[in-house]
Amino acid sequence: MELSTTTVLILVAATILLVALLWVLIRAVPRTRGKLRAETSRLDVPSRRVAATLLAGWGTAAGWALAAGIAVYLVLRVGMEVWTRGVATAAHAPYFEETEEHFQGFMACQRLPESSPGATEADVERCYDALGEAPLAPPQANDAWPLLLGLLVPLVAVMVTLGLLALLVARRKNPEAAGATAASAHVQPRGFLSFGPRWAMAIPAAAALLLCGWLVATGLASSKDAYGRFTRLVVQRNSAADDPEVGYALPLTPGPQSVDIHGWFFGVPVIAAALILLVIAVLLLRSLAQAPRPRDPSLFGVDDLARKLKAKFVAGVAGAGMLAALAPVAVHTGGAMLTVAGDVRAVGENVEFFYHDTMLSGAYSYVAGLLFTALAILMLVLSVGAAVELVAARKLAVALALDEEKQGSGPEFR
Repeated sequence: MELSTTTVLILVAATILLVALLWVLIRAVPRTRGKLRAETSRLDVPSRRVAATLLAGWGTAAGWALAAGIAVYLVLRVGMEVWTRGVATAAHAPYFEETEEHFQGFMACQRLPESSPGATEADVERCYDALGEAPLAPPQANDAWPLLLGLLVPLVAVMVTLGLLALLVARRKNPEAAGATAASAHVQPRGFLSFGPRWAMAIPAAAALLLCGWLVATGLASSKDAYGRFTRLVVQRNSAADDPEVGYALPLTPGPQSVDIHGWFFGVPVIAAALILLVIAVLLLRSLAQAPRPRDPSLFGVDDLARKLKAKFVAGVAGAGMLAALAPVAVHTGGAMLTVAGDVRAVGENVEFFYHDTMLSGAYSYVAGLLFTALAILMLVLSVGAAVELVAARKLAVALALDEEKQGSGPEFR
């Protein structure tokens, strides 16, 4: 059985996701538990209980928020596919009806000598002439709005995830917030980059800038379609001219050629959503960083670990959404450039197909889109792994606080 390209890509993406999740469970979670065990081994029982409260509920809230975001993504994707199919069906239905009617009429003309004894060839020809011309091709479906929804789906899903997470966390009061914060000697300015790996937080920002820049470039290159929307890339072909160096007429098909592209119609809403998402992520990271520190400096290690995992989750979710929106833009742009790069030329008495100089740019863009897809999956794994680590660390902290684990015993997931 031969698998389609889409099926192969889905299987590859699922394999990357599964392998990365297994790596998180095998390496990252035990490492986090080891760090937490080392930090809490120096604390007394009351301090251990405070350490447990620093992690209270965050992993569960992150899990629920991420599940809600994934559910929203799947529902919107299915809805977009159904909408696109409905638009295409509505646009093509008259064409299919006309085609079927023309085919039935053609068959009736062929059977005319059998169904009407005495019918001559002239009668058959008149029957054919009465049919007229068959429809050449189905009309182009006006599916720009469903396609726009498809571009916005990952960004909307991430907004739901981060917004729900912010609401769930806001309902839980920090046990240290009611008391005094850390002594002034320990107070340091904290911003949204203070915790978490810098590379993880730089990826969403870089993806947002690349997405906006890409859409601005395609918007500037776009032209209006039949509905007055900037969704078309129009390339003007030069008039055919002999090239004495290579000995052929280039090109053989002069005139304009157009193809769908992510112009301003798609770009402006996606740029706005991406910038809003970036602002939400920065505000959430800033609120996490500026939350009150524990009064006991010995708890700073546990506090740093908790904030780092929280920042990894937010950065992972935001990065996954940005890259999931950027990937189809890059793939579609590459496909459009490859389409307009193709042409035919005359070589002596023969005609051959060839690509213009834009072929390499289109190929690079297409490959970049596939890489963005893989990176989006890895950022999703980063967020899932952070949520799993938070849950595991919380369980270990509670167990240590209640003296349910003996010193030196191996960690157990409960």
